[in-house]
Parts: sequence; structure tokens; C-alpha cells
Amino acid sequence: MSCGSRHARFAAMMPLSRDRLLAFAFAPAELLVALAPDATIAWAAGAFPARFGAPAERFVGAAIDRLIAAPDRAVVAAALRAAMVGGRVPPMRVRLADAACTPFALAALALPGTEPLLCVSLGPLPVAPAMAAPEPAPVPSLRALMEARLRTGQPAVMGMLDVPEGAPDPSQTIREIAGTVALGPVAPGRYGVLTETGLDFGQIVAAVETLVRAAGGDAAAVRGSSLALDAGSLSPVQAVQALRLALVRFARGGAAAVGSGLASLVADAGAEAQAIRRVIAERRFRLAFQPVVALVNGTLHHHEALLRPDPIAAGPQSTQEFVTVAEAVGLAEALDLAVLAEVLAQLVRVPGTKLAANISGLSLQSPAFRSRLLDLLRAHDGGALLIEFTETAEIDDFPAAAETVRSLRAAGIPVCLDDFGAGGAGFRYLREFQADFVKIDGAFVRRAEHSARDRDIVAAMIEAAQRVDAAIIAEMVETEAQARLMRALGVTYGQGWLFGRPRARTEMV
Repeated sequence: MSCGSRHARFAAMMPLSRDRLLAFAFAPAELLVALAPDATIAWAAGAFPARFGAPAERFVGAAIDRLIAAPDRAVVAAALRAAMVGGRVPPMRVRLADAACTPFALAALALPGTEPLLCVSLGPLPVAPAMAAPEPAPVPSLRALMEARLRTGQPAVMGMLDVPEGAPDPSQTIREIAGTVALGPVAPGRYGVLTETGLDFGQIVAAVETLVRAAGGDAAAVRGSSLALDAGSLSPVQAVQALRLALVRFARGGAAAVGSGLASLVADAGAEAQAIRRVIAERRFRLAFQPVVALVNGTLHHHEALLRPDPIAAGPQSTQEFVTVAEAVGLAEALDLAVLAEVLAQLVRVPGTKLAANISGLSLQSPAFRSRLLDLLRAHDGGALLIEFTETAEIDDFPAAAETVRSLRAAGIPVCLDDFGAGGAGFRYLREFQADFVKIDGAFVRRAEHSARDRDIVAAMIEAAQRVDAAIIAEMVETEAQARLMRALGVTYGQGWLFGRPRARTEMV
């Protein structure tokens, strides 16, 4: 029998089943793992002894982070969360957590209806490129890592570092100090650092002072302080809100603007509650409106209504701090209802306008808020209103939040998942809630223009949103190049300074 005949006969005997196709797909891999629903390794095989000095079985039950170099963990986590919805992770470049930080290609495929949920392969790159300089961890990932430590009770410290204008970027210097988990800029000249509890933050401050002095800068202008990520007597929700308030105040006023602990931040916020309550009751805020347009031709789709506190009223002056404090002191529902009432009034004043209003995640899961919200909307034509719910507050009661989303959509109000990718829960929100729109966080839009890794993440976000038939909005689009990239990736709508800055209602039409 000829060789060709034998091959033909063998092919006829071996149908290419789905499982066999998977085997071929993973054949070039050096490391194979399957992830359980909680994202831990349920099964492992491959060259683990050669790469990590231990057999594959030793890694079962561990997080996949154990295989990935620290600078790439946030990117991998985001990609795998996307795969839970989108079904796959196309090959992406990562670094292993071995001694050499070896560049590898990672790919993953979800198997619907089975557990483990994800099959992940790691293999050598076809051509090993020169090692790129590590990129700083994105700020949202830093915040998400800090929040995860709080929720799980794993001890950690949030360090806050001020460096003088013109000083060298201290990121690489800080990363080289043992005990540093993650870091990222939170404002110009201000860096947040997540560290283990055993690390003296003064060591980081001293290292940055040396760096600044060597560059001819004013080392005395380096300032640093630290805050234990310890919930203490606070509830998990209160602790997370206190952490977010700490980050907002650090970004605005530096390390000196943050108190001595999370509990003291909540207490300070409580002292501001009366001023915020008065601002809400007296409507001492205004709305600004920013256009959202179709990327294909620039046609206006709707405006988003953005809260702006009254600059002469008591209480926090920045929008982010105002909202964060309101959530921390239990006034999120009252604020959301007051803003929504103003948005509905604007729709009456300007017929034919389409507006989006924001609702906190805290409000979304409140049955009392849902009842008052539906009463407010009952006489309203839903076609002109869109509700965005944000990740400024984590959703704990998913059934209650899902009921609010269903009630809104039943009333003819489309729903948008805002800031997609900014926190760790966005992909779960996409699975749990039926969103009509998904808005990609602007930080990813900015970085995607220059970072292949962030383009991969945005592509995964888009694929996940498309799987649930949601239209996609990219925010913070500021250049034509960003608009072209988002359009090429499959984004439908854009929002940002390229299309218009927020304007007062008299300028909107």
C-alpha cells in the first residue's frame, strides 16, 4: 500500500472531533492548565519541572498568577475574565514567573457547559523578540488589586508617594524593592503602591529620594506615607468605599490629604454628610452634557448628563470626590434620584433630546430605590432616556440589581454598563445583566493606541460585548487616531473631546 493510500485510510478512520481539534490547537504548548470556576488551576500538565522546578501537581489549587510575571498579571486576569464571556483569548504575549521572566504566548478557550471553564495553553513565542521594558501596571488594576486584598482580608499596605515636578519616573526603582506588589500613577507626580505588610514604606521613599538626588532634583520634596488595608470594624462595602476615597483624596491633595486609617476616612466623610445632604435637597449642583456619536459618520446618538457640584456650596468640590463621599455616607440613592429628576426635566424642556443618566451600583441593588425609580419613570417615554450603571460601588446583591435592570428594560429604558474594564467585576456584570450598551473605560482607549497588550484587552472586551448583543461605546476619545483604532476594532460609538466637551444645557441643542 502506498504512503498516500495509508494516509487516506487513516484520515477516514480519525474524524476531526471538537476535542481532537482542541488537542491539535494545544499541541505546540509547553504548559497546559485548566481553570476552575474560581479561576484556580484545576488541572495542569507539561514542562512545569523545567520551568518552575516543581511537578505540575504542585500547582493544582493555586491561582494562575503563580505562573505569570507580576507586571503581566493584571493583563492576563482581564483577558481571562473576557474569555469567560467571549469564549476565547487569542494568542497574547506574556512573561512567565520563572527566574528569566521568559516571554511566552498565552491562549485560552472556554468550554461551554463544562467545568473547568477555561483551557489555557502557554508556549514559546515563534520568534523570541527582544525583551520589552516592563510597562507600569494600569491604575484601575492597582485599585482592583487593593480592593481584592480588602475583600479577602489578606494583609497589605497602600503606599502613597509624591515626587517633585521633573523627577525621573520611579516605577522601575520601586518594582525592584522586594515586597512591592503593584504600583501606578494616580495623578501627575503621585504614585500609588501596593506592598506586603512586611515592607517598610520608608525604604521606598529613601530609594526614590536617591533617584531624584542623582538626577539633580530636590530629594527633600519627595513625600511618602502609608495606609494599612485593614477593614477593622468596617463592613466590606464601607472599607472599599474608604479605599476609593483615599485614592481620590491622594490624587487631589497628595499623601498629606489622606488620614491615618480607613476607619478615620469614613468618620471624616460622615462629618461631610450634612453638607452633601443639603446640596442634594437644594439641588445645589448642575448638569453638563457631552455628546456620544456614531464613529462611522459622526452622527449624534445621545448626550450623557454629567454631575457638577456647585463650586460655592459646602462639601467636596470635585465630582469624583463628591460621588465617592456620598456613597460612603449612604446618600447614593438620594443623589441618583435627584440627578435623574433633573435629567427628566431637561428632556421635557428640550423635546427630541436623548440623554443618559448615571446610577451607582449601590442604588441599583436597592429594592427601595427601584420602587422610587420606577415611580419617577412611570410617566416618562423611555425612548429618550438611557441609564448607565457604574462600578464606583461594587454590586453585592446580584439578584436585586438584575431585577432593577430588568424593570428598566421592561419600561423601555435601555441600560449601559459604564467604565467596562475599570474594575475587576465588569465581566461578571456582563454575564449577570442584560446590557444594551457597554462603555469601554477611557484608560484602555488611551493606552490601546500605543500598547499591543491593551489593544488585545480592548479586542477581548469588544468580543465579549458582541457576544451578548450589546452596542459598544468608547469613552475619552481625544484624537482621530484613537477614533480610527476604535472603529477598526469594532466599536460603534465614541465619546470624548474629539466630538465635544461637556456643555451647559443652553449650549446643547
